[in-house]
Amino acid sequence: MISIKAPEQYWNEPDLLLKSGALIAPLGQRAFLIAGDKALNAVHPTLLESLDQAGIAYEIAPFGGKVTLPEIEEYTAKASVYQAEIIIGVGGGKVLDLTKAIGDKLRLPVVSVPTVAATCASWAAVSILYDDLGRSSGYQPNRRSPALVLADTRVLASAPKRYLASGIGDTIVKWYETVVNLSDDPDGLDIRIATQTAKLALERLRLHALQAYEAAGTGQVTHALTETIDSVIVLAGLAGTIQGSTSRAAIAHAIHNSLTFLPQTAGTLHGEKVAFGLLTQVVLESRAEEEIRELALWLHKLNLPITLEALGIFQDPASAALEIAKGVQLRDGATKSLSFEVSESLLAEAIQRADGWGRRIIEAGYAAI
Repeated sequence: MISIKAPEQYWNEPDLLLKSGALIAPLGQRAFLIAGDKALNAVHPTLLESLDQAGIAYEIAPFGGKVTLPEIEEYTAKASVYQAEIIIGVGGGKVLDLTKAIGDKLRLPVVSVPTVAATCASWAAVSILYDDLGRSSGYQPNRRSPALVLADTRVLASAPKRYLASGIGDTIVKWYETVVNLSDDPDGLDIRIATQTAKLALERLRLHALQAYEAAGTGQVTHALTETIDSVIVLAGLAGTIQGSTSRAAIAHAIHNSLTFLPQTAGTLHGEKVAFGLLTQVVLESRAEEEIRELALWLHKLNLPITLEALGIFQDPASAALEIAKGVQLRDGATKSLSFEVSESLLAEAIQRADGWGRRIIEAGYAAI
């Protein structure tokens, strides 16, 4: 069995929100709109005016917390009391994950309006969960992806470049995490499709990511920026929601999850933690030194963390690496198809070596863009 979840429609163009009301209206006439203050400012007044013009009533529910099970219950109750027909999420990954979880519980269509291209959350049929301290707490699979994704490239091009870099890092990871699970299993069509989709994303980013990063934050919608946004949202989202029977060892994301338990990393974004997890994974795989160096340099040019210190961890690297390694949890049987060994001690060693690679890149004088 293979399951592929995708939005019914994905729109990406400059000033798209001018016609957002007309696109949303077929889904319903009462919208429960969840957004953070910065995100709402990024789409104000265009989105709300367009909803008004389309005759869509809405209630705005501010959100600035963590996607926890109690928060999902609280906002679900609010949407139910409002008798919402649509759930609209405006913002980054946390708001969009909360929105999807609510839509799933109430069996209502969800509209994703990303204001940053920092993850594939606006597409993916899953909500990432945390506890009140921001520590990883698993995930909630959703029955479907959002019905509609409205990626206004003007809004996304105006967001701080740090968020785009985070999205690029999270997307680069997809191929590296997926390809290691390939095997000769004849039932592994799901992983082969996912690998090819992730490979396309990686190829597009190799061509366009650095130019897109330079343009990010200016509001200028360039070809490179559009290609990069599509890679982050569509290709990474699709690669992650092609599911079947093949077990997967998402090592970089497992390292990310462990990092969330270190308070020092609280100021870093999802894609930033994942990027360091990727550097650790390629070291663990024993990939060629030139390949590791090129990857580390690429991440560094995007100002993504390639050292423990860049993640906010200033303790002894050996003790930090061991603490992180102890927190890495992989699904049962997820490593059976891997061509390399994974253990707590090997992970700790790889984390230290990844940190060493990062230090050498920085000491060599390479600068971020």
